[in-house]
Amino acid sequence: MLRLTALAVALALVGLAGLASGADSAVTTKIVYHAKLRGNNEILVVPAAGGVPTRLTRHRASDSNPTWSADGSRIAFESNRRAQIRDRDADVYVMAANGTRVRQLTFSDAFDGDPAWSWLNRIAFESDRAGSSDIWAIDPDGTDEKQLTKSPAFDGDPAWSPDGSQIVFTSQRDNGDRELYVMNADGSAPRRLTNNPARDESPDWQPLPFDVSGHDACGDDSLAPGGASSIAALRMSCHRALKLAARWARAAAAGDPPARLGSLSCTTSTQPFALTVVDCTGEHRRPRDLAFVWRDPARTPAPVTDRSA
Repeated sequence: MLRLTALAVALALVGLAGLASGADSAVTTKIVYHAKLRGNNEILVVPAAGGVPTRLTRHRASDSNPTWSADGSRIAFESNRRAQIRDRDADVYVMAANGTRVRQLTFSDAFDGDPAWSWLNRIAFESDRAGSSDIWAIDPDGTDEKQLTKSPAFDGDPAWSPDGSQIVFTSQRDNGDRELYVMNADGSAPRRLTNNPARDESPDWQPLPFDVSGHDACGDDSLAPGGASSIAALRMSCHRALKLAARWARAAAAGDPPARLGSLSCTTSTQPFALTVVDCTGEHRRPRDLAFVWRDPARTPAPVTDRSA
């Protein structure tokens, strides 16, 4: 069930293949980006191995900041092609992976841009329509548009967690410096991640190191060393998946990683940064699967003490 990858996302590389049937398998080897051509931003794709870029947009307006849909079949991007004031108005658009079927999603007279597409088929973006820059979200068909943050300071640069349950973003809400924050997908429970006088911004979330085709995103049991996170379940309730993953993680932290969880047989694969991918599979009339990431406390670096204080 697992498709391991050592690749972290650079630009907007598709890292999860085959999440929807019929997706072009070649898209997993493509990078989408924007480039200034004759003084104007346009969107292109290029093979990850290198080669000749293919231009996807040809418009006198600026098209930029592209992001893939999870299945690689579509691209969301920012464009000011409808703008009355060129540099102050932009909207979020969606197009097919080959540049056809362009569709406008947002229609405010302010800036809407910097989109990020989640595994659960939701698009987060930055907008200053409410007077300050905030994080909003919308479905790819243009429905269910919601404001997620309401800070008078800057909130922007949204990026989804691999399971679509959280958003990491940049904000100036506390001390005027740009810091990183994370919140739930509905905007609740924001918490600060960084705290220093320098600019911390433009976050990205490492993709899941396994294929989660057809799985439900169940979130995290714990992000602490020894915890199970990015839990995905196939033909199993998330309630049960979270309990089973937590049970495996506790046993593994105690030095005895289970080879089985009930009727499920579990395998592990050691990854960089103290991470272990766990995949537990079995059959009950039909195949079932539980996949998650475990942070090995024995391989987790000790925190660095700030001796300058």
